[in-house]
Amino acid sequence: MNQTVRDRILEIKKSLRLSMNGIVSSLQRRQGLDYKINFGVEIPRLKEIAAQYPKERTLALALWQENIRECKMLAIMLMPSETFTAEDAHLWIAETPFTEVADQLSMLLLCHLPDASQLAMKWIESEEGLFSYCGFLTLSHLFRQGIRPDADYEARYLSVAARVLSPENGNKVLQTCAYASLQKYSTLDEDCPDKITSHPQMQHIFI
Repeated sequence: MNQTVRDRILEIKKSLRLSMNGIVSSLQRRQGLDYKINFGVEIPRLKEIAAQYPKERTLALALWQENIRECKMLAIMLMPSETFTAEDAHLWIAETPFTEVADQLSMLLLCHLPDASQLAMKWIESEEGLFSYCGFLTLSHLFRQGIRPDADYEARYLSVAARVLSPENGNKVLQTCAYASLQKYSTLDEDCPDKITSHPQMQHIFI
């Protein structure tokens, strides 16, 4: 890490300390978001801090290595999407500690990957960490952009979504994410809602 990046990280940490919100930090800890260091800085303020620096891969990678909530968020905001690779995505998802980081990662980087659709399918089929969560989020963003899957992809997607939304699945956070993706999928054309409700494993789903 060269001196320029080191200096910028020190400046960023100083800004984070000055922006610290103890109430938010304590609330997040009580909610189970137990980061090693959490300044409690809210997203709008993090965006203001990010706007003071150029989007630069080296800086983003260095920030991601910091075991600090806000540094993870800023790493995502400062990573140029055109330099973010599938290999980066796999590593960052594996190292993503909580869903609030996954939310930013999916919105700002994952959905802009060249092979985002194919990668998202692999992720939703995974049972490891937050991969499935990030996959459904990424698909939500892609569906919002009007990106339509082909028939084979569509069948696989609906099958996985049905499995996740099964009443036997106790992962409510993932179920909420999967349901949100179905809502976006249902807007692609007038046939999509019928494909959801006619799926043999999704008779209980209402969009």
